[in-house]
Amino acid sequence: MMCAYNGLPYIKEAVACVLNQTYTNWELLIGDDGSADGTRAWLQEQLADNPKVKLYIHSKNLGYVGNKNFLHREATGEYITQLDNDDTCPADRLEKQVQAMLAHPGLKMVAGGYTRIDDQGKEYGTVALAAAEMILQKPEEGYPFWFPSLLVHRSVFDEVGYFDTYFAGLLGDDLYWTVKANARYPIYCLKDLVYGYRNNPNSITNDYNNVRKLIMPAVLQRLFEQRKERGTDVLEQNDLPAMQQLEAGLMANKQFMAEQYRIWAAKAVDKNDLALASHLLKKAVKLNPFNLTIANTYVYWLKRKLQSG
Repeated sequence: MMCAYNGLPYIKEAVACVLNQTYTNWELLIGDDGSADGTRAWLQEQLADNPKVKLYIHSKNLGYVGNKNFLHREATGEYITQLDNDDTCPADRLEKQVQAMLAHPGLKMVAGGYTRIDDQGKEYGTVALAAAEMILQKPEEGYPFWFPSLLVHRSVFDEVGYFDTYFAGLLGDDLYWTVKANARYPIYCLKDLVYGYRNNPNSITNDYNNVRKLIMPAVLQRLFEQRKERGTDVLEQNDLPAMQQLEAGLMANKQFMAEQYRIWAAKAVDKNDLALASHLLKKAVKLNPFNLTIANTYVYWLKRKLQSG
């Protein structure tokens, strides 16, 4: 599955990665979610007649989580996986993952290492295990794979459900789903690099457009702590008042929120959005005016501003 939204600079390469797979028994489902940069026209011109591609042009924007869930429901394959429209993967990705699935009877999920690439396609790092490993639960240091790389038997979605719409417009839907699924089934993680994650400055991961994004890592941490203690969490129980209370408690913590604003300000400086960085730093200083780390981030912003003239 491929969620498409204003991905024209990269989607051609992403689609080619699927079309060129050495494993050929696949279908590609693409959901265009209201692109306005020519992505929609390119998809229709290049792929509308391809019998292995199912193209969905949404008349109403579903959002990333909604679009992803839609494509999951439309998928007919025994195994389901993703490739985001600004990412890449090697030609033997599916072959390696399917072989691993077939070599381990009863296995439901297979992932692998990934390469980090910048917005120009240059590789600048890798995340991979030294040897293949069966992961029984979320590691403290985090999963050693990028979530779209997971190849999942469709029965897991029947049991666990799709991605929670609580995270719509935010971050963390894939991590939350993976932790729930991993509580039921192990994840076999290959040492091979099977995915290329692009650090796209315009992706939802890097786009500050909602103050609630700032607290999502802490929200997830609290939910995971609940799962360790109780085997479930308030989101899984659909306890909306408890979720609202959790968010409100984090938002009321001035030092915590100041640090979150600082972190996102630093991200904004990294992608040279100095106006946004200034806006976020002002919020951080207002909440925690004598913090040295915030002052250092301000110096980082000032140096970049002087360099840019």
